[in-house]
Amino acid sequence: MDAIKKQASKLREQVARQQQVILRQLGQLGHEGVMIDETDMHCHQQLQNLYKSTRAAKHFQRDIVRGLEGFISTSKKQMVRARKLAEDSCKYGIENQDSTHALARIASNFGTSHASIEDHGETMLGILSYQVSEPLRALMNGAPLEDARHLTHQYDRMSQEIEIQAAEVIRRQSKFRDSSAESALKLKNAKKRLSELKSSMLALGREATAAMLSVEDQQQESTFQKILSMVDAERSYHQNAVALLEKLHSEMILVEQTHDSSLQSENPSIKDNISPVNDEKVSIRSSSQNNVDKNDSYFLAKVIHSFDSQAEGELNLEVDDHVVVRQVASSGWSEGECKGNTGWFPSAYVTKIDRVVPASKLLENELSQ
Repeated sequence: MDAIKKQASKLREQVARQQQVILRQLGQLGHEGVMIDETDMHCHQQLQNLYKSTRAAKHFQRDIVRGLEGFISTSKKQMVRARKLAEDSCKYGIENQDSTHALARIASNFGTSHASIEDHGETMLGILSYQVSEPLRALMNGAPLEDARHLTHQYDRMSQEIEIQAAEVIRRQSKFRDSSAESALKLKNAKKRLSELKSSMLALGREATAAMLSVEDQQQESTFQKILSMVDAERSYHQNAVALLEKLHSEMILVEQTHDSSLQSENPSIKDNISPVNDEKVSIRSSSQNNVDKNDSYFLAKVIHSFDSQAEGELNLEVDDHVVVRQVASSGWSEGECKGNTGWFPSAYVTKIDRVVPASKLLENELSQ
């Protein structure tokens, strides 16, 4: 259908140019003829380009909406299953919280973390639906675009009327040889009608062009902003998900270390059967504690994730607290001091700010001098 319309438009333009040549050859229209001139051709071509541009933008918006609708539908189904997994994990942790095995605690943490991730996912889907998909759909089917297209169609129909009227002028021009009063009057009326159509078409062309330009600008800006909102929502979701998973990972490592330590204290002979990796985790605090006074690489760090101590020897942290980190172990845990308290915490929960020198080292330096 588009190909047929395009071909018909080209044929109309060719006929219009041929009619203009004939009329000028007859010496009746001059260089400012009432048919198609360069201004009309420019307006017609601009409207055609704008129509194609706005149509392509509308199709792109439609593709975004369809893609988001499919993504939202699939994500909601996955979310139902993920929430069920989180609920089952939390349920297991609650029902077995008195168990001495570490699995109950890990299951509870796992369920809580994944429930929070799904909450962030639900927020993202809401943004994609209410702030991206629905506004784009409204823009696709909105009045501004339809009104601008309607004006363009009116311009095309009026252009066809001018072609018909121009043919009528040519026909009466060829019969003007009898010079009868009636023929002269009909020719005059035909020219007048053609001139009126020409003026109306110019005014309509300007109105349609302005409307299409406005719609095109709105399409471009709105689509860009909606894509930006979509990317921001996805970025925020993934950042929150990563933070929750990092915290969960650190908690699981902590539970594993605590569990291994309790096993060793209950049965000292089990130490010989513990793998070197687990043995390193169990003894990390004691061995590292012996090296505290020998470590000169103290540094100041800022807390980026809160941490609640769940075992003896751990340090409570709150976001934006400052910690003097005394040592960083290879297991992903660090030992430091915050608000007068010392203990261990996940290394990933802080970010380094600057290197500091322990007060004991400053005192030693002063005494040595």
